[in-house]
Amino acid sequence: MSENIDETGGNVYVSGKNPTALQSQNLITEALLALMEEEPFQKITIKAVCAHAGVSRQTFYSLFENKEEVIGRRLDRLFEEYRKRFIAEKRAYTIRSLCDSIMECFVEQKKLLSLLVENHLDTLAREKSEAYLLHLDNIFHAYDHEDRDYAISFLAGAIISMVVYAIRKDDFTDSRKISNLVQKIITGRYFTI
Repeated sequence: MSENIDETGGNVYVSGKNPTALQSQNLITEALLALMEEEPFQKITIKAVCAHAGVSRQTFYSLFENKEEVIGRRLDRLFEEYRKRFIAEKRAYTIRSLCDSIMECFVEQKKLLSLLVENHLDTLAREKSEAYLLHLDNIFHAYDHEDRDYAISFLAGAIISMVVYAIRKDDFTDSRKISNLVQKIITGRYFTI
């Protein structure tokens, strides 16, 4: 199992060629998510995940350090799929296309995000969103903007905060609605004096 690292040094996605390891990784991930639907993340033990997945603890620890890494890698794989889709669709690199892309991703993964929010793991989603947006920015911009990392961090934080709020209000079905609102706020068209 190898991790692909982007130019900034952050993990963007995980890949490997060993079918057995990939299958075990998927079994563990699905087991953890299934258990999270039944009880809080903090109460789930590695032993329970392994039993549910039908793998040994040794297998778990050869693939993951902890439960948070299981979720993190799941998000890495999802964001990698969306990164490829974003590029394949030849979207223009704009605030609108970035917001639309990540919101589409989040609405499609509403069940996963709801589990993360319910279990207070939305910080992990913010970190992965930041890495995803930074990776897209690296693809489209060959040069550095001053304070670019801060801008990407702000955008990821704003998006995740809005998604978390929408999930808590049970109002997270329309990706365009939240994407448009984020864009209005970022471009200064929402708060007027």
